[in-house]
Amino acid sequence: MITTIIFDLSRVLLFPKDKNYKGKLNALHKELLRKSNYDVLEYFELNDELLTYLAKSKGKVDLYVFTTGVIQNSPKIKNRLNKTFAGVFAAEDLGLDKKDPESYLSIAKKIGKSPTEILFVDDTIENVKAAKKAGFSVIHFETNAQFLKDLSIYII
Repeated sequence: MITTIIFDLSRVLLFPKDKNYKGKLNALHKELLRKSNYDVLEYFELNDELLTYLAKSKGKVDLYVFTTGVIQNSPKIKNRLNKTFAGVFAAEDLGLDKKDPESYLSIAKKIGKSPTEILFVDDTIENVKAAKKAGFSVIHFETNAQFLKDLSIYII
């Protein structure tokens, strides 16, 4: 039974406002940090629809974020994530690689859960495959509608 859902941040919970931007969000964030008066929410937008849905699910399942970089440390993003998620793990801070199944086992251990209890959601197929190899259930995120449909398989 799934008791925990772990989400990727970039392009699942956070998107660039410029829909044509195809690069990595953390790289863009690091570049923008050099600007004076940089406001993260001028360049990025949270997935409000999904975050609102997840806020209603809080307490039914444990919710976490496992992301690559550090964009989530921006106060405006951090404050919003802290309202919904029990914890946020950054591969960059922990010396982990999201393409390595051992990284997922490390996160499972940190939260005290068996891999079989965890559903991992990410837009990057290599990360989804690594989590699956670690024993997690997985959803490859494409859209909110697709995610919610796929989620119904795991959550009753």
